[in-house]
Amino acid sequence: MNQKMFNTIGLAAQVSNGVCTICHHESMFVSLNRETYRCVTCGSDLHQHVNGKISYLPITTSTRKDITVDV
Repeated sequence: MNQKMFNTIGLAAQVSNGVCTICHHESMFVSLNRETYRCVTCGSDLHQHVNGKISYLPITTSTRKDITVDV
C-alpha cells in the first residue's frame, strides 16, 4: 500500500556527493526537489549548479545584511 502511494505522488529522493560550500566538508547531499539539496553534515540548503562541473551554492532568500551564519 505504501509503495503505491509513493508512486502516485512521484516522490523520489536523489543522493549525490560533493564539497559543501558552507561547512567545507566532503559530504552527501539529499535532494529536496530537482534543484535544491541539503548537506547531511551541516544541514544547509544548497542549489546545485552545473556548468562543466557540479557545484553547490548557498540559497539566499533574505535581503537582511545584519544576519550572520556561524558554522
